[in-house]
Amino acid sequence: MIQVPEIGSLYAQTKKTTQTQPKKTTTQQTKKTTTQKKSSKNDEINKLKNKQTQIKNQINKTDQKLSDTRKSTKQSLHELERLNADIEYRDNLIKRRSSEIDQINNQIDSLDNSVKMLSQQYEEMRKKFMDMIYYAYVTKNEQNVLLYILSSNNFQEGYRRYLYLSSLAEMRKEQSVELSKTRRDIQSQRDKMNQLKARTEDLLKKQEQEKIYSLDQKQKQNKLVESLRTREKELKQELKNQQIAADNLNRKIQDVIAKQAAEAAKKKQQQQQQQKKSNTTTTTSTKKTTPQKGSPTSTKTSNYALSNEEKIISGGFSKNKGLLMWPVKGTITGRFGTQPHPVLKDVTVNNKGIYISAAPGSNAMAVYDGVVSQCFSVPGGNNAVIVRHGNYLTVYANLTQIYVKNGDKIKRNTPIGKIYKEADSNKVTLFFQVWEEKNLLNPQVWLHK
Repeated sequence: MIQVPEIGSLYAQTKKTTQTQPKKTTTQQTKKTTTQKKSSKNDEINKLKNKQTQIKNQINKTDQKLSDTRKSTKQSLHELERLNADIEYRDNLIKRRSSEIDQINNQIDSLDNSVKMLSQQYEEMRKKFMDMIYYAYVTKNEQNVLLYILSSNNFQEGYRRYLYLSSLAEMRKEQSVELSKTRRDIQSQRDKMNQLKARTEDLLKKQEQEKIYSLDQKQKQNKLVESLRTREKELKQELKNQQIAADNLNRKIQDVIAKQAAEAAKKKQQQQQQQKKSNTTTTTSTKKTTPQKGSPTSTKTSNYALSNEEKIISGGFSKNKGLLMWPVKGTITGRFGTQPHPVLKDVTVNNKGIYISAAPGSNAMAVYDGVVSQCFSVPGGNNAVIVRHGNYLTVYANLTQIYVKNGDKIKRNTPIGKIYKEADSNKVTLFFQVWEEKNLLNPQVWLHK
């Protein structure tokens, strides 16, 4: 017998089934939605990370480009400095050679006039000599000579004729020797003239080569200047950095000079006070209130008190103006004082010293005897050394290594330090100054020409 469920029971089962199925579907959808959200967030994070990596890479590339640009700008400036110095050297060489050629031409003109005069003298002497030879030929017969003497009106006349004939023979000999000497002189002068002319031709050829080379260098210079003008921002920044380093160096030097002067003045004042105290003790015993002769009546002193040895060095340094050795063998690429910027228009550079470019590995050398006054480092300018020469001081800056120390007594041509070499540079540059106490001087006029 088949049992039929009741209507209420069927309704309950249907309701249960209906309620259960939607719950299952909703849970699955929620899980799916959550998974999709997580996946979306991960994608966004990954995208952000990738974007951040790209930005970092771009920043690194930009930094590298800026670094390369700065390096390229600096190298180009160094190359421009080298070209400017080389062009100036070539122009001076051309001027010197032009002057030498003019002097040689003057010598040739002088020799030419001398040859003309000697030739004229030679011709006159030759005619006289020929006349004497002719006369000797006519009177070569001894009988004719004897008849010439014996045909005299008296003995004295005959004796005079004899002396005349004797002197004539002697004159022929002298004229012959003089003619030979004059001929040799003419030939010697002509040889000198030919040598000078050959020297002139050689100089003219070299001069022409120098002009061609100088023209080529000037063309390179113009191209480099035009190229650098497109990097005005980098140039101005480089100029600013140089100015900051130079100002830091000058402040440090002025501080050192002022400190040394103050210490020396204080020491001298103490000595004067001791001497004054000693003199006061002496005068008290004699009850005198006026100072004795020879006692100090004034405390006026110079900026720096010199010892006898320092006075000698100072005097020697002063006498060697224009004769001092160079601190390094090289070329001046930055002159003293206010100079127009080699690239930037309407911009000037105020150099507090001179920049000397030299071969890599070069050392800075002491230009004169003195005492190492101070060794110090300069922010943005490597190391520097000050050497005192009495009232004068020389400064050697842009050093990587220092070979001396404070208080060292050094002689002329003593190595002071190794000059800094920039990366990818085929030159080193020394910054050099000369001071007379607190007064900054033009170093170039002190160095040997």
